[in-house]
Amino acid sequence: MKVIWLHLIRLLQRQNFFSSSKTVLPEVAAAALVPLISSANFNSSLGFFLFLSSATLLRLVWNGAIFIHGLGHAIAIATLDRQPNALNIVNILEHKSIAVTLRSLLPFQPIFIPGCDRADLWVAAGDRTPWRIRIKALGGVCFNLLAVVILWQFSSASFGDIWTRGDRAIAFISTFFSQTFLGANLLIILSSRSDLAAFVTGVAEIFCCGNFGFLGQRNADDDPRQLLPERVVNVFHEMGRETEIRGEQAGGGLVVATNRDNQTVFVGKKVVNKKRDNLTKSLETAFAAERRRAALAGIKTLESTVMGVWHYRFGTSGPPAVLETHWHEWMSARQASVWQFLEGEWVHQHKNVNHRITHNGDFDAWTLFDRSIGNTELGWWLERVLHTANHARGDSPKIAGMMDLLVTQGMWDASVRLAYQLAIAPSIESAFGGQKPAVDAPNTAPSPQEIGNWAATFENIFVLYRKLLAAPDSPASSQYFCRLEHDILQATTNDSSMSQWSWQRRVTFVRTAIHAFFHNDLHLATKTFMSRAEGSFGLVTVSTLEEGRLVLSAQGQPMSVGFNWQDGYMVYASEPAAVDAVLLNLPESYRLDLDQKMGEIAMVTAKDIAIYSMSQKCEVASSDLKDRWISMADHPYLPHVKYPENDTVDPIAADCREIPPILAEIRLSWQNSASLDRQSADYLVQLFCEKAHKFEQKRQKMVRAGLTGHMQQLPSVDLLVTGVENSLWLGERFAQDLKIVFPWLNVRVISSNEVLQQLQHDFSSLQLGKDSIVLAITQSGQTFPTVQAIHTFDQLYRQNIIGELFILTGELSSFLGSRAIQPKHSNTVRHNIFVNGSGRRTSEPATIAVAAAQHTLTELLLYLAKQVKHHFPDSSPFGMTLTQESLAALEKMKDDFLDINVVQIMGTTPTGNTIETAIRRTLIAGGRTWALHILETPLAWGIHALYVAITVGWAIPFGHTIPLAKTILDLIVWAAHIPQDALFLGIVNPVVSLIDIAIYIFGSWLWTLGLRYFQGRQLLARIGKRTLVIGDVPWVSKLLKSYVSKLFSLSYGIASLEVHGANPEDDLLHDFGHRVVRGTLLFLGVPDGRRGQKQKHQENAAIMTGKQADGVRNIDVGPEVVVMGANPEIARKGFSSAIVLEGNDEYFYFRNAAFYFKEQNAEDQKELIEDLRESRFGAFERLLASYVFFWALAKKVASFPFLRYQHWKSQSRTKIMTTAAPVAGMSVETPKQLYQPDRDDKPEVVIRD
Repeated sequence: MKVIWLHLIRLLQRQNFFSSSKTVLPEVAAAALVPLISSANFNSSLGFFLFLSSATLLRLVWNGAIFIHGLGHAIAIATLDRQPNALNIVNILEHKSIAVTLRSLLPFQPIFIPGCDRADLWVAAGDRTPWRIRIKALGGVCFNLLAVVILWQFSSASFGDIWTRGDRAIAFISTFFSQTFLGANLLIILSSRSDLAAFVTGVAEIFCCGNFGFLGQRNADDDPRQLLPERVVNVFHEMGRETEIRGEQAGGGLVVATNRDNQTVFVGKKVVNKKRDNLTKSLETAFAAERRRAALAGIKTLESTVMGVWHYRFGTSGPPAVLETHWHEWMSARQASVWQFLEGEWVHQHKNVNHRITHNGDFDAWTLFDRSIGNTELGWWLERVLHTANHARGDSPKIAGMMDLLVTQGMWDASVRLAYQLAIAPSIESAFGGQKPAVDAPNTAPSPQEIGNWAATFENIFVLYRKLLAAPDSPASSQYFCRLEHDILQATTNDSSMSQWSWQRRVTFVRTAIHAFFHNDLHLATKTFMSRAEGSFGLVTVSTLEEGRLVLSAQGQPMSVGFNWQDGYMVYASEPAAVDAVLLNLPESYRLDLDQKMGEIAMVTAKDIAIYSMSQKCEVASSDLKDRWISMADHPYLPHVKYPENDTVDPIAADCREIPPILAEIRLSWQNSASLDRQSADYLVQLFCEKAHKFEQKRQKMVRAGLTGHMQQLPSVDLLVTGVENSLWLGERFAQDLKIVFPWLNVRVISSNEVLQQLQHDFSSLQLGKDSIVLAITQSGQTFPTVQAIHTFDQLYRQNIIGELFILTGELSSFLGSRAIQPKHSNTVRHNIFVNGSGRRTSEPATIAVAAAQHTLTELLLYLAKQVKHHFPDSSPFGMTLTQESLAALEKMKDDFLDINVVQIMGTTPTGNTIETAIRRTLIAGGRTWALHILETPLAWGIHALYVAITVGWAIPFGHTIPLAKTILDLIVWAAHIPQDALFLGIVNPVVSLIDIAIYIFGSWLWTLGLRYFQGRQLLARIGKRTLVIGDVPWVSKLLKSYVSKLFSLSYGIASLEVHGANPEDDLLHDFGHRVVRGTLLFLGVPDGRRGQKQKHQENAAIMTGKQADGVRNIDVGPEVVVMGANPEIARKGFSSAIVLEGNDEYFYFRNAAFYFKEQNAEDQKELIEDLRESRFGAFERLLASYVFFWALAKKVASFPFLRYQHWKSQSRTKIMTTAAPVAGMSVETPKQLYQPDRDDKPEVVIRD
């Protein structure tokens, strides 16, 4: 025995704890058991034999428990999935080889220990119906429990008899091993975490809208133990932060690796983001743990490359769920027979086959059997054809199913399966028993056995030719391909099913199968899918059969590819900014944007790219790509690409501080004739002047014809402004102001979604002509409907159907590779883009982006007016109303507004220095006061909870409670020395008890009243969630409603705000007059009535609205009305509070009117100027002040203990609309009544004579 223990000690010294426990744990138990059962007459040989026998028996017991667990899973899968072949030794041993299992029975050999072993045991889950998954997950556990129950019954009946017979040694051994067997089964049950998780969730693969990714060469200093090196994880964090604005409801990631058998595998993880979590952090935390588990299971990195694929999701076809989250696969990983052409010959291997996709966009239908099949019917069809169910409801999983169908290279079974559907099956109904496709229709697609028989016929003949066949595209192999085809055709006559087909159909079937076998790799499969697909696609396809490359597709959705040639890696993303974040300013780094309008498919490796044009149906030559590469180090537009440092604590405060400097930069840019904005403005002026000349010529003809009154504007639209949300509302105000300056200009403003609908269904209603100009406003350059409209308008421009397209954006990076800013002819230059200078902003409640766009439009308006006046000094083109003097006055107002008003409100100088101002302090104080209304409910609840905890909890240490009223009474009795049996106490005690009961019941309401009293707020306002109604001119109220609602999108229900907006001059009272209650928060922006008669009417209307709302009262309590404006008189109107924006008046009242106006129409000019001042500066000033007011409100609420949230984002994080919203973009073509597409045919899959 000493020898045995010495050997065990040496083993423990040579190995670490976990590895040694796996090796010698049974031997340690056996060594401890032998002395207990041996007697003095036991010799050493007998003791050693007993030791080896006990150790072997212990190993057998442990492996038996594992065997029972795997048997339970295998039987459950075979029974529920109706697949008897699932009951095999591989599943029963849970993918542990027979050799390893037998070796583990020998002494001092490793055994499987849950949590300590590097390789997890697993069984493929099969059919993923949730209820089936739950039952199959319990199969192993139930069998272990059954074994425990049987042994328990047997041991209680039998082992007792052994003890009574006196065979104590045998009895001890029997009891020990029975308890060991019980313990082994119980340990297997407790360690089956994946089984328990699958039972709870109903989701498992095994029992144990933004794309972005990385593909690069593995560096020598990369840690081989990490499936994703730290440098790649850092890239993920950078790209993930930029992609979040496309939606962060859920996300998934995968990495390509190899297993112990050198088979390529995917290691992936999906998560559904919690409401207030950050998806990038959540996903990496879960994904890193998954990678670590995979590494412990023997999964290792690829030898030469690193590939990571990620996707962030905003659900468009269903709510967020792990099952619906990308990546997607239809068929799980499986072993398949694969032929590959390696080193000049065809080699047969059994390989792990798994195809996965990520997709941004909407998959609507696929053309099959010469008809468009919707994705729902397509999913039912795929279940039958592939004999694999998939329970995801979204559209994207169907794309994964199509990849399983179309990727067939080197696989005869997949090739003949595809060939049958393309060449033999007459219709989709043939897979449904001739019935209309339905979920419960029968499955009459060829069975796996039939497909296997056909594949065997093809493969048997292929084997005879494989040494004669060179590469598939080699001319030397053509004669052998013909012979191969001929011999296979002859062999089909001997097959009972294939021989029933007509000769021509068999010919087509054989040719299609052969073509699919030799050519249908991931690239061709993606091209085939995209050629027949309907919808919008930012698609990524990846396969274990092609470990070093992936395929990217763009059609109606963006896809940018970036290469760092120096460091040997590429990145891709749906969001161009994600690529820029990694590569910007790096040497030898370039970005290329796939053409999403015409459709392109790219096959990429770490250092190479090949692009296929879907519109031209050919590969794009490298020479054609030369001008499309965007240098990340020295592109001429890079100075305009701004990525401000993100303030992750409070991005809104950081954005507000930057407003004065950014507006000052915009002003300087418009003063520089070489700037991008000025060059584009000069081009627009040129087009305007040409239109004015034509207009004047037509007007003169009308005058000569005596039809002067009929010529007020041209029938076709002169300027069409489009955008969505904030961009649309700013565009509407700009168009109205443009009409003030040019009354005869035909200007229309239409949302991008409506434009898409009219382009598709009623193009003539847009009233566009050959001279029409379009201005598209999109801050991000990624807003789906606006980008789709831009692509269509650009195509109309290139076909001379409209005059020109102009774009106003804050993120020039989105358009660096776009055709929309490229000239029509190669030898010309196109200046058609305005950049507002705000750069990329991650905060969802927009502040600086709106301010920059508004001021850029102001500069454009004034510049356009000045230049047109300069070109037409003696006339009034388009009925121009402003004089040179009026324009000079507006310029002065603009400068004063930027230098004084904006600085005072935002508390920052144009140079970026922070200053303290009275108006900013007032705004912040007002916002924080209203925050008390929001926070009173949780604060009162907290106070009451503390009161209950103290008064009732007092009984724990002292044996009695101390309710408030009773405690006060006891103190009075003690102080006054009143005897306890006094009659007075007998009368008062019940009353005091009732008071304490009332305090416990109504305590929260009482504490609320106390808070309001001490804070000086309305005492009898309604208790509960407050309603905010914002009243201002339409564009300001809409912007503020969006802004404030986003500030509170993540707030807790107990401390939140319901937000509405309306125009106090129009619909505010009609919409909300009947909904005003005690404590309603009414925020009114009031124009300055001192400016002019029109502004006086506007001011009176707003004040009257406030008065009428204030008159809706109950118990003499009404709404709390706060008014904001520049006129100090509003402070004397009797409202709850007034915020007076006191700016500079020196030039605002025209004290020296004669200096500005030397004509008799001075009063008319003043009215025009005041209209423009109110819209361009006055309303803008109120908007900026409101930003500060409501930021202070939200900041205080978001900082409340236990209720903190990130007030600068929402749950879904859809800062920009990146999918159909709600109009599907790819259904929009250039109007058919104007032109016909050059080509509309689709690439064939079948080889024909």
